[in-house]
Amino acid sequence: MPRKHLFINASAKRDGSTVEYGTALLDGLETEQIDLVDYRIGFFGQSFDDDEFDVVLEKMRAADVIVLGSPVYTETMSAAARTLLERLETHPRADELAGREFAYFIQSYGPSPLVVESTTASVRNAVEPRGMHFLGAASDMVELAELREAIEASADSTS
Repeated sequence: MPRKHLFINASAKRDGSTVEYGTALLDGLETEQIDLVDYRIGFFGQSFDDDEFDVVLEKMRAADVIVLGSPVYTETMSAAARTLLERLETHPRADELAGREFAYFIQSYGPSPLVVESTTASVRNAVEPRGMHFLGAASDMVELAELREAIEASADSTS
């Protein structure tokens, strides 16, 4: 049975460069794309009756491989990406994602090594304690191709 991939676009744009990266990374794979800009997700400590984090969490639960793509805004990942990760770190049901594979890419024109290192550490710190396997991170097209290889290799090891 083919694995299900979820691409979480954390850009304000539904069809910008971050989506181009995600489309290139997951080309030919069974993929659902969600755009975080379409969901009302409060940051940690906020409480909204119409908060939609649980909707996103269910989409993550339905996937075998989760890919988070974020542009660089103000020298870091987008606020949408940061909010998603903070909610994962604190949500009582986030451990239900154990066993999923998680990949991350940051889209920018030459992000600094510090941006790549710090945002990747944030992703790892959010997903690994919840039992997800971190496949890797990418910040350019060469690394994106390597990340695709890691996704394909993980599929080979589970089949």
